[in-house]
Amino acid sequence: PRSAPASLLTRRDRSAIVVDEWGPYDWRSPKLWPVDSSHAIPLRLRTLGPPGAWRVITRRGITLLSRSAGTMGDTVAVTPARDSAGDWELVLAYTGAATMSPGGIPRRAGTPYRFSYAHYEPVVGWVARALAWSDSSDVRGDSTVFARLLREPPLLVRELARLDFEWYRPQLAELPRERWALEATTTVTLPPGSYNLRTISDDGIRVWVDGVLVIDRWSQHESMLDEAPLRGGRHELRVRYFQLDGWSELRVEILRNGSS
Repeated sequence: PRSAPASLLTRRDRSAIVVDEWGPYDWRSPKLWPVDSSHAIPLRLRTLGPPGAWRVITRRGITLLSRSAGTMGDTVAVTPARDSAGDWELVLAYTGAATMSPGGIPRRAGTPYRFSYAHYEPVVGWVARALAWSDSSDVRGDSTVFARLLREPPLLVRELARLDFEWYRPQLAELPRERWALEATTTVTLPPGSYNLRTISDDGIRVWVDGVLVIDRWSQHESMLDEAPLRGGRHELRVRYFQLDGWSELRVEILRNGSS
């Protein structure tokens, strides 16, 4: 049988895979994306995409940038303003090779292309409880199995500032590499407005908002993005997640409508 033709995308490392609201990133347009999931301050953002140059157009809620112009592949360190309350945005302009937007709009080489990174992170503290499962307590099937596991001694119980895991080897010492699950709960109060609750998962995830199941992708899968609408006000959130083997990814975030 003939093999698939080689390409720059197929030769990229697993760490180069980026999933956003459009799905897997194809590197055909410029993008500003975190270097890792550490959320350290200053936050390091990398300029991804075709060869070319970039420069800052506007910035909001930012005290300091490590640079204001450069070439694609650069890393920009962002220090948010103390009074930004986790709400800031950086907008850049790209010029260089021909591009194709995520929506399928082509632009000729040399045509300016605006791209940005907007951050909105309401204050959320999760209470997480991790569990081990096996063939005899397989959480992928009957939902009552998960409830039964919650009555058994956990692998860990911990307060987390955010749900954001990406690894081959667990960065929490209590977790095994395979067959673990997690339930996390929190309460969040949002100002009036329209929001999206976004998850990226590998493997299964379920999310409830005020007791209503709004995201249900309870299956083994590669990194997948799901969203559910959310209004302002006080909400109780509950997340259940399971990991089978291989790559682990769990990200839960709240975005103001129009953010990326």
